[in-house]
Amino acid sequence: MLPSGWKTVTLDYDRASEGFTDEDVDRFTELVDMKGHYEFILVLIPTLSAEGAVSVCVQNDEKIATNPFAVHAFDADATGSFLHATSSGAGGIAAIFRIGGAQWLRLYVAADQTANRVFKVLGFNRAPS
Repeated sequence: MLPSGWKTVTLDYDRASEGFTDEDVDRFTELVDMKGHYEFILVLIPTLSAEGAVSVCVQNDEKIATNPFAVHAFDADATGSFLHATSSGAGGIAAIFRIGGAQWLRLYVAADQTANRVFKVLGFNRAPS
């Protein structure tokens, strides 16, 4: 397994539109370039001022104006979704998301925050068998 190395990504809680038009632009982190295509990411989730599910959205390019797509990774019997891995006001949570080989992504928090939040992200793939 060759991990990406840790990336720092910030959710700017009072950001005006960055160029993409999602109605909750201030709930998204800045765009992250993983510098490679990864099947999974490990996200270190900080303390949140308001509990909200944390999810991952991906893009097919590095353009700021591209609206990100929500990721749904179905389980083995295709009945569930791992879109929202966790919610916590306490922080100190590490969550793994399947992102399907994406290179560009944003994290999304489903609750308004009262200050900027800094996440750490690490991309990885399954070890070859």
